[in-house]
Amino acid sequence: MRRTFRKQRGAASVEAAVSMIVIIPVFMYALFLDDLLRYAADVQETVTSTPWDFTNQNYAHSGEGGNAQDGTKGGLASVQHNARLMYCDHESSGDSYDHSTDCDGENHHNALSGHVCWLNGNAEQVTCALDSSVGALKDSGFKTYKDAFSKEGGLYQCHAKAIVENYLMPETFLQKFSKVDLSNENWKGKGGIHDNAQKGDGTTAYYLDRQQFALVTDTMALTYAEGGGDLDVKPEDYEGDVYDRVKNVYDDNDAVQQGLDAAETFGENLNQDLLDSAPYGDLKQPKVSTPPRKSVKQSITEDKGSTDYFATPWNDGAGDRHRKTGEARGNNYMGCKTAEGC
Repeated sequence: MRRTFRKQRGAASVEAAVSMIVIIPVFMYALFLDDLLRYAADVQETVTSTPWDFTNQNYAHSGEGGNAQDGTKGGLASVQHNARLMYCDHESSGDSYDHSTDCDGENHHNALSGHVCWLNGNAEQVTCALDSSVGALKDSGFKTYKDAFSKEGGLYQCHAKAIVENYLMPETFLQKFSKVDLSNENWKGKGGIHDNAQKGDGTTAYYLDRQQFALVTDTMALTYAEGGGDLDVKPEDYEGDVYDRVKNVYDDNDAVQQGLDAAETFGENLNQDLLDSAPYGDLKQPKVSTPPRKSVKQSITEDKGSTDYFATPWNDGAGDRHRKTGEARGNNYMGCKTAEGC
């Protein structure tokens, strides 16, 4: 009986040892695949988020968006530069926007099995390009407006590609039974991660698929007035960035002109039959109201004096429901009070 038990224990030990030879490499390979999938998602995030930054750039002002690393002000160059600075550590969490920390440092390469990097001749940080011919309508009014205020609008396309190198899996496995390598080169202990990333190629490392994303935008965003001033404009003001844009649409729009002609005819008939003077001013001058940036009210001149009007529903004079709703929300996702739930 004892001999039987000893044989069973011995067989189980042998089976366990043989199984570990297979299970451990498979487990390591699963970890590496998990890193690859996560890095692919990070590249997709970089590429799909960057084009949206072009939707809120104020193309009327060349300085919008900050300065690029080469000194270029505003526009595509600065958006691309800011995106590269944000994602040079491969993800959007915990960014300091400090080049020496996020880009030059290697402490963000803390994955278990694979290390991703942009620094390779066949890889590429997020790169954007503009095709201004897309969305360029032949309508004369659109062309006039675009020429005056939105020269950089069109199709913005961004793309990126990263390289991943193995730092965990053995290169070979059971070569006596199989001539197939388990992985490409293992770079552990062979130098700095950034230096290694530049040396890798298609036989020693893994290239993630090139990701790309594009959208068409021709933003009308105004974040500040000419010279960095406020956007404050009142109906009786006939100058400024906001007024100029509205007036451009009025002046070069056949439908608007037809409406203005009809309104003038109507006003002339009123004057002849009922009124001594027209009940409105010059209809060819648009009445635009944009409050000062830090004000909740704007004083509007009326028939006899002026009246203050709320510029935002945040303070509406009737309970401020929008403000109270906003203040009642939590700081987490969907207004939750805690990070894990509502």
